[in-house]
Amino acid sequence: MKNTITFLFLICALIVEAQNKTELYIEQYNHIAVKEMKIYNIPASIKLAQAILESGSGKSRLAIEGNNHFGIKCHGNWNGDTILEDDDRKAECFRKYLKVADSFRDHSLFLNEGGRYSFLFKYDRTDYRKWAKGLSKAGYATNSKYPVLLVDLIEKYDLGRFDTGINNKKNVYFAHSYGLPYLLGVGVYYFQDNSLSFLEINTSFIFSSATVGYSYKLLNEFYSGINGGAFYFPVVRHIYDEYDNNSLDITPQMSVEFVYRYKFKRNINKSILFRVGTQISLLERGHIIPYARLTYLLD
Repeated sequence: MKNTITFLFLICALIVEAQNKTELYIEQYNHIAVKEMKIYNIPASIKLAQAILESGSGKSRLAIEGNNHFGIKCHGNWNGDTILEDDDRKAECFRKYLKVADSFRDHSLFLNEGGRYSFLFKYDRTDYRKWAKGLSKAGYATNSKYPVLLVDLIEKYDLGRFDTGINNKKNVYFAHSYGLPYLLGVGVYYFQDNSLSFLEINTSFIFSSATVGYSYKLLNEFYSGINGGAFYFPVVRHIYDEYDNNSLDITPQMSVEFVYRYKFKRNINKSILFRVGTQISLLERGHIIPYARLTYLLD
């Protein structure tokens, strides 16, 4: 069992490292895009798609060293810090910002105050296709496929959900689990901001447990937390200690658990939880059960 848990920890670590960088970018900056949309009426989907495309999901040199997520060049009216980067020509001048939010704000001002983009604000805020074509028409980028690239990003990651100012991600899930030593489980899971709460029942068909738990997000989609509930040992208590007629069939327990949530790229509401932990009896000595399970959140 220890080897199994170690192996699953390694798998979780690898998955965290390899998690889609664009999804992480969206999670990190969507609230800024929505805030800017409410002030300047630029669709959050368009702003996020442009930022993802122009900054390589925040991994480009301009983004890392200059906090420039929109590829905005210096132009004649820029008096702030600058960074040089090859683009259409070598060592072109790009704007450099103190923080990422400044880049998002300057992008809003760039579109609002630039006369060539004024016609865009006649479009409906939820019509990201018109906005994408309009940006290209106004000359934001030289790539003729720029509108297609933006629309593809918006539809792949369902960025249109942010254009209402509300993130319509699902929070409550029914789920089923498979693992060891509990073979099957069912439960209800609730995600809110950086936390996960759940109620579940698991069984090995020999012993069972019912638990209520809470976990907090540590990093990306990695959670850690505790849960409490009860073991149910009907006639097989001797598996864990010597048979004792005074031993309880139902005993309270608590657990420490680590969870990784993997989200599917094509459906933001569909995901799997990789979970490992240890259950400890609060009354009877010897009842310690390490466990590992996969929990499928039902869409």
